[in-house]
Amino acid sequence: MSEQSVCPRCACDFTLALGAQAAARRHLGSALHALAQGEQTSARQSLLKSQSLQRSTLGNYLERLIIPADSATDF
Repeated sequence: MSEQSVCPRCACDFTLALGAQAAARRHLGSALHALAQGEQTSARQSLLKSQSLQRSTLGNYLERLIIPADSATDF
């Protein structure tokens, strides 16, 4: 599906879903930036926000990297 906010076939409005997807990408980018800066806590918070909006392969990998196995039940 393209980035159109309204489906041309059924007229369903996807504005909120597309907004959540964009927010997930922003939070994932923030997590990567924080991780590169050595800010583990900030990286973890941004990653959790991203993954709560839209799970991704990169996010799943970062979860294993950033979040210790014993605290994975925080979700």
